[in-house]
Amino acid sequence: MIEFVPMSGSFGAFVDGLDLSQDPGSETMRELVDGLYRYRILLFRDQHPNPAEYARFGRKWGDPIDFFVPGARDRTYPELIRIRNSPRTPAEARDGAMHWHADSSYETVPASVTMLLAEEAPLVGNETLFADCTAAYEALATDIKDRIRELQVIHDPNGGKVAFDEEIRGEGHHDELPVVTHPLVVSHPGTGVMTLYGFSGTAAGIVGMEEREGIDLLMEIKRHVLQPRFRQRTKADAGTILMWDNYAVIHSATPTEYSDEDGKRRLLYRISTRGLPAVLRRDKPSS
Repeated sequence: MIEFVPMSGSFGAFVDGLDLSQDPGSETMRELVDGLYRYRILLFRDQHPNPAEYARFGRKWGDPIDFFVPGARDRTYPELIRIRNSPRTPAEARDGAMHWHADSSYETVPASVTMLLAEEAPLVGNETLFADCTAAYEALATDIKDRIRELQVIHDPNGGKVAFDEEIRGEGHHDELPVVTHPLVVSHPGTGVMTLYGFSGTAAGIVGMEEREGIDLLMEIKRHVLQPRFRQRTKADAGTILMWDNYAVIHSATPTEYSDEDGKRRLLYRISTRGLPAVLRRDKPSS
């Protein structure tokens, strides 16, 4: 039986009583999907799936996304992205996720779920920070909700402009991708609940506003979401899988020490998916 153990704070849960090297059936997946949508982030403890088993689990959450950097992809399962902290990592490739964002918001159809399998993890540090965009939306005053409900956010794949000085801006260089827009307030595709989306990361303005006015408004939203009452932090320790709902939270990495020393090495395998989990697609009535 699956046990969800709430984390301290307002959201997040540990998951016990499950071995993801085994294929979870439909009923188990429905429980997990409900749990993710309820808790926003899930941390599965004592997990050691092989690449095939991990890829199989990832596909149950949606359509897998192949990473845009071929050298970081697993050759057999291209949806598995290797994340290391080798001291030979070039400076320009370090700490690229150390800014508040929702994964792949620069794409027309962004990621819905992201997960990290930790094969190795530093004994100290390397937490992931989260903020609850759904609770933050619900806490907004009615007049602010009315003001922002129809706004469309501009996303530049080559870098956002809604960032604090300490953040590393943007998601990399994607000259082949167009600028896209996403609603600032979206209906969660799995639950229908309204939530804030895409106000950071690659956000570069608001459609119909002067750039500075749009950025100022998005910074106002961002400061609201990042209040301590909406925050959480956790870590993918070795032998765990950390998963989050990209439509309900934004996240940020914390600084990484690039080292090959024992107790400092980091090897994660990331999977991101688009669309609804498979069990929800089967449950939706045909039109």
